[in-house]
Amino acid sequence: MASEPSTPHESPYVRELGYAARYRDVRFRTGTGAATHGRESSAISELLEIATVPAGPWLDAPCGAGRLSGLLPETPVQVDRDPEMVAISGAPERVCARASELPFRDDTFAGALTMRLLHHVRTSDERVRILSEIRRVTRGPVVASFFHAVSLQHARRTVRRWFGRRNTGRCAVTWRQFRADLDAAGLRPVAWRAMRRFVSEQWIVLAERR
Repeated sequence: MASEPSTPHESPYVRELGYAARYRDVRFRTGTGAATHGRESSAISELLEIATVPAGPWLDAPCGAGRLSGLLPETPVQVDRDPEMVAISGAPERVCARASELPFRDDTFAGALTMRLLHHVRTSDERVRILSEIRRVTRGPVVASFFHAVSLQHARRTVRRWFGRRNTGRCAVTWRQFRADLDAAGLRPVAWRAMRRFVSEQWIVLAERR
């Protein structure tokens, strides 16, 4: 673990200059983003209350700008593949790396938070790879989000693509498929929260090792 971001060649993912600061200061603090932040924070807190949590450090991967890190039982190690995000995230321990290739030993963390990543992953194999890596380094609960295909938000996005709108790169799956991905990664769902069932795509799941 490191207190400063790793060198760029270890994780070459870089967005346009200033993106991280805009994400931190605008994305979830204004408009509908603020309401989304409130719903996500409440769901994560509810799930953590029913989780069996061992003592020890937590993992927040990807951490983004560190918006949700303060909800975790212990100050987490923050991991993101974007060096600029890591630089502004603010945690004492920060590492620039991909969630699919974590530079930590087995069972390093008491728990892990994996938010707003898996809906950018197109295939089941890739999701399983990420979830398996999170499981490898985590001996306790895993809180992860995914986008549910049975939702008004997903239907609207699909219709827009039919009419030539740009593909946002977001991928939604059924609950059955996500449970299969968890199972393949050696995890089982314990509880879950839908942000706005059948309206919003976002679901947050509490899982533990099988």
